[in-house]
Amino acid sequence: MRRFLLLAALALGLALPVGAEPPAPEAEDLLRLIGARNGEAIADVGCGKGTWTFWLAQAVGPRGKVTAVDIDARVLEGVRERVAKERWAHVEVLHSLPDDPRLRPDTYDAVLLNDVIDYVDRGALVGFLAGIRAALKPDGRLVIRDPNGGSDRVIAECHRAGFALVEAIVPLRAAPPSSFAGGWYALKLRRAEPQHAILPRLGQPARHRTRLLLAEELFRAGLISRDELRATWERVRETAGGSEPAVDEALDLLKAAEALEVLSPTRAHELRSKLAR
Repeated sequence: MRRFLLLAALALGLALPVGAEPPAPEAEDLLRLIGARNGEAIADVGCGKGTWTFWLAQAVGPRGKVTAVDIDARVLEGVRERVAKERWAHVEVLHSLPDDPRLRPDTYDAVLLNDVIDYVDRGALVGFLAGIRAALKPDGRLVIRDPNGGSDRVIAECHRAGFALVEAIVPLRAAPPSSFAGGWYALKLRRAEPQHAILPRLGQPARHRTRLLLAEELFRAGLISRDELRATWERVRETAGGSEPAVDEALDLLKAAEALEVLSPTRAHELRSKLAR
């Protein structure tokens, strides 16, 4: 595969700068999912030291563009130094926020999240995914690779944020040898319409989780700003006693099930009693 990629680069007339050799063999599935083409614009969000940034820059060629994005200003300095040293004219470096990748809207053909999604704080996730969706072109694609399992949860969050699943590789073949080897997966999604909840959770408005989910739905609907969503999460975190997501969510679901007559009042009461033990 490495030899094939080298030959492909030479066929496109692209010079291969020092350090831009193709990634390790276990990345072949991810390369296929990204499908980087000459002239495309791709964002490497959570780029770290730029391991993938410079390979993607090689793949899209000088007519393309790669944006290296990270919330760590210190690690980005190393990427900037390499950009200058090796003269990567079509690579830009961007310092982002936890809940906002700060990418230009409707600009990118693809966004890569390599070992990133599981580290995004839950309070930042809605804004983070909304920023990525807004940055993609209408037919843009999002590729996620992560070693920590939980692909079902990630797919569900992306679906709510406005992404349709195209392909899932679970587990990822030939994963890097590590303690997480069994948890690696890769996903390819395309920009789609946001899937708002049929109804927000019907629990008591004072409940922490219900308040957060309502705020997220309002943000997705364009009714409140990113700052307002961020402020809601901060207020809830500062509330004395904190939240109990497992219990709060279960109670909210029971109330919704009872309201929609999925469960009888008697059965709902039994389950509430069980949760209270």
